[in-house]
Amino acid sequence: MPPAFTLGTVEIGVILGLTNLLFLSFVVVQVPYLFGGIELVQSTPDFKLADYARRGFGELVTVAGLVLPILLASHWLIKKDNPVATTIFRIFAGIQIVLLFVIMASAAQRLVLLTGNLGYGLTTIRLYPVIFMAWLAIVFVWFGVTVLRGARQHFAWGALWSAFLILGATHVLNPDAFIVKTNIALMQQGREFDARYNSNLSDDALPVLAESFDKLNEQDQQIVIYKLAYRYCESRKDNDLRSWNLSRSEAFNILDSNEAFVSEVNECRQFERGYLD
Repeated sequence: MPPAFTLGTVEIGVILGLTNLLFLSFVVVQVPYLFGGIELVQSTPDFKLADYARRGFGELVTVAGLVLPILLASHWLIKKDNPVATTIFRIFAGIQIVLLFVIMASAAQRLVLLTGNLGYGLTTIRLYPVIFMAWLAIVFVWFGVTVLRGARQHFAWGALWSAFLILGATHVLNPDAFIVKTNIALMQQGREFDARYNSNLSDDALPVLAESFDKLNEQDQQIVIYKLAYRYCESRKDNDLRSWNLSRSEAFNILDSNEAFVSEVNECRQFERGYLD
């Protein structure tokens, strides 16, 4: 690369130094807001916990989207024969990554508040941001292990494989089943259980919901029975090998001895027969 397009000691120090100063000033000034928690939400008029958590995730994505390209571009433009510039880059890049993890900790704290004992339970749009944040953490740790140690050529592949790793781990986690388990646990701690939402999750959530049926109150049991009976009748319309589902089958086997479920299914079948006749 022509020398005119490279960065030396002064250039890299000014660019990353000013960026770090701006970033650090933001974090220091915003510490009460970043980690204010439930006290901040309760003391701020017209400020909801969901908005607080949503902003935290948005701030993290914005900062990560700015920091990673800047660091990669700066490292690419450093003069390869200038060890001082390389050392300064490593120091300032490390500071940026640490500050990024402060933002990440704030975003994680907010999501925990939103889904925990004082929040509103777990949903898909609250679980997947946590998974995405876990991947971001791996990417920036990998950046430190590779780029900051002079092994830039391994960064891209490592970041890609980490995405596959997170996807595989998410599949093993079984997100919808995990959501129902979490919400059932929160219900036992006194939180409200949204039976309608949990019953509308994918078939993977049905076995957990069926196994926890006796823990629900009467109103929630009625909602779950109605929803699952409806899904049972819908599944019977395409009753062949291609539409068979293990999770759905397990849930229906668990509830097969439940009188309310059997009665609801029979009513559904009678309605279908009457409609066809």
